[in-house]
This record gives sequence, C-alpha cells and structure tokens, in this order.
Amino acid sequence: MTLADCVFLAVRNNRGIKSAYLDRVVQKFDLKVAEDEFIPNVDVTSSVKHSSTGDGDNRSYVNSGEITTTVTEKIPTGADFTFTWVNTGARTEDGGMHQDAYTSSWGFTLSQPLLKGAGIEVNAASLEIARINEKINILSLKSTVSDTITSAITAYRSFLEARKQLEINRQSLERAKELLEVNKALISAGRMAKVDIVQTQSDVANREFGLLQAENALDAARLVLLKVLDIDKYTMIVPKEKTEIKRVHPDLSRCQALALQNRRDYLQALLNLKTTELDLVVAKNNRLWDLSLEGGYGISGEDDERIGDAFGKSTNANRSAWNVGLMLSIPLYGDLTREQTYIGAKINLKKAKISLEELKENIEIEVLDAVRDVEMKLRQVELARQAKELSEKKLEIEKEKLKAGRSTNFQLVSFQNDLIVVQSSELNAIIAYLNALTSLDNVLGTTLDTWKIEIKEE
Repeated sequence: MTLADCVFLAVRNNRGIKSAYLDRVVQKFDLKVAEDEFIPNVDVTSSVKHSSTGDGDNRSYVNSGEITTTVTEKIPTGADFTFTWVNTGARTEDGGMHQDAYTSSWGFTLSQPLLKGAGIEVNAASLEIARINEKINILSLKSTVSDTITSAITAYRSFLEARKQLEINRQSLERAKELLEVNKALISAGRMAKVDIVQTQSDVANREFGLLQAENALDAARLVLLKVLDIDKYTMIVPKEKTEIKRVHPDLSRCQALALQNRRDYLQALLNLKTTELDLVVAKNNRLWDLSLEGGYGISGEDDERIGDAFGKSTNANRSAWNVGLMLSIPLYGDLTREQTYIGAKINLKKAKISLEELKENIEIEVLDAVRDVEMKLRQVELARQAKELSEKKLEIEKEKLKAGRSTNFQLVSFQNDLIVVQSSELNAIIAYLNALTSLDNVLGTTLDTWKIEIKEE
C-alpha cells in the first residue's frame, strides 16, 4: 500500500466521512426550506355534504360541496399577500321541486409593513443566514475530510516507521549473530578467552528481545491504521512508500497568506461575523413601531335557480368590495425583550470581531511555528544521517581492529548498539520531518489541494 492508496481508502471508507455526507442531505434540505420563504404556497381544500331534514313524506334533502383555493406569498419587502377563491354549490330537493344555488367569490389582501419588518435587507436576512450556514456546513465537511486524511497519513507513517524499525532490529540481530560466530572462531583459534563470548551472547539475546518488541509495535501500528481506514481488521498490508525526503524551505509570508485564504476555521469566523451583522440589522429593526399599510379587494357572485312542476325562476347577483387603511401598534411600557435582543446582538458582533482578530493572530503564530518546525526537522534529518554514516564507518573500523586483536568484544558491541540508536534516530527524524510537512499542510488548510481532492457542493 502506497501513501496515495492509504489516502484514497480513507476518503472512500471512513465512517466519519460517510456520516458527514449523510448530514449534508439534511443540511441541503434546510437550505431549500429557507429558499422557499418567498415562493407562493397554494392550498386547496374541498368538502362534500349530504343532509336531510323533516319527517315522513315531508322531508327535504340538501347536497352541497365547496372548493376553496388559497394562495399565500411573502414578498421580499415584508408584505404578506393572500388570494382566496371560494366556490360553493348546493341542491335542495323538497317534494317535487328542487333548487340549485351556486356561489363564487374571490379576493385578495395585502399587508405591507412600513417600519418594523419593512425592507428587503431585513426580510432577506433569514435566507442570507441560511446560505451562510450552508457555506459553514461545507467548510465543516471539508474539515472532516481533511482531518481524516491527516490522521490516515500519520497512521500510515507510524506503520511505515514500525516496519523500518523492525528491519533495523533484524539487521542488528544479524550483526550480533555474525559477531557471535566471529567470537567462536577466535576462541577456536585461541585468540579469545571463552569468558569473553558472554558479552556477545547477551547482546544476541537483547537483540532478539528487541525484535519481538518491534514485531509487536508493527502489529499495533497496523491495527491503528486499519481503524482509521475502516477496513477489515485482519487485513495484512505492507507499506510500499520509501523514506525519502524532499528538502522544502517554506516561505513564511506566503504561508501566512495561504493560511488566511484556506484555513476553514478562519473562513468560518468570517461567515459568523456576517451572521452577527445580519442579526444586529434584524434586532435593530424590531425596535421600531409596527406600522402597516393594509388593503384588500374581492368579488362575490350568486346564481339561484328554482325548478318546479309549473314554474322556474333564476336570479344572479354580483357584488364587489374593497378596503384600504393603516394599522399602528406602539409598545409603550413593560416589554424589554426587543431592547434585550438588540443589546445582545450588538455585543455578539463586537465579540465576533474580537474572536476574529484573535484567531488571525493565533493562525499567524501557528504558521510561524509550523514553518520553524519544518526547518528544524530537516536540520535534524541531516544531522541524524551524518551521525549514521559516521557510526557505520566506526563500526567497520572496529570490526577490522577486532580481527587484528586490537579491540574487545565489549567495544564492538557498544558500537553496534550505537549504530542501532543512530539508525533509529535517523528514521525517527525522517518520519518527524514528513509529519511536519503534513502538519504544515494542515495548518495552511491546503491538505485537500495537495491531494487534489474536490468537495462538490451540489
């Protein structure tokens, strides 16, 4: 498994990401509901009724039905528009005569606030806040994906480090066994006392113990990686990534600019600031008097027809009506909730600005620290690599000196142990440097860009 394979599996399989995408279904519908605020609502109701009155042969029967259509719409200026159309029909049967009656009426009413609740900015605030929340939800999804990728990369490198550490322990065990064979040959040749072999045998036992620890650490790191990837816990994987590094010297000014452009917490803070500004606009408007212009117009018509054995009569009548006026509501005393909401919104805006400024400064510090950490980790890699090369040369020289009888077992074992330490130090330094680059990516908010992962907003 390469690191790219690991990232791909994490994005595809991780349950946290799947849950985040399920949340998006609800979140997108919430936005749809908010966008429906200024869309007309149409309701149709109907009823059918049969009734009878009287007794014996002297009974009358009435069959009636009604259909009512209502259209309501809120206009961005704050006005409420209502249109109603009512159609009623009835047939009355009484003896040999029946009467048909039909009534139809329609009308509309309009109420336009002039002070409180008036204006496009105030009435569109809830929709704008919903759209801002949608952007925040998308940023949250990106954060979930980005954090999952970072966790997968860190777990993969820990697994890779454990694998390389196992190789180091195996090589050290092989060197210890080779030295043991050399010791046996020297003892057989009479060039080494038998008691001196104890040191080498002890070193072989220690190396075997270290190998068992490395195998256990490798399996533990594998399980952690499988947990992040959400794949079967019995899957056996082999990391194919090489512990090679590319020397990167990040530019601090460019990094700080990138962080302010891409950091999702900073972008979310900017969106939250817009939300608090809109809350203040609404709260300020709610303090005004409630003055509304109201009006309406309607027409109603009737059709009445009587049919009997000897006569018939029909009547028609249409009537229209209209009205217009002003309604004023003034809160005089006792209700402090409007002022309370206004003060709270004003304070929240000031706090949002303070939090944004604090976050900006913290981001600059985090970027500075991340850039410094990358430079320091790269320097540590170079020093660890130099120490390993020198330790390898020192061990080779000491082996030759032992063969010539100019060194001791103790000295050679010590040098072998030193080599294990510096090899582990080099490996740790390389992994730490690579993780520092990943951490810098995360601090800059560019993890998704680095891995070319696009989050679709649809």
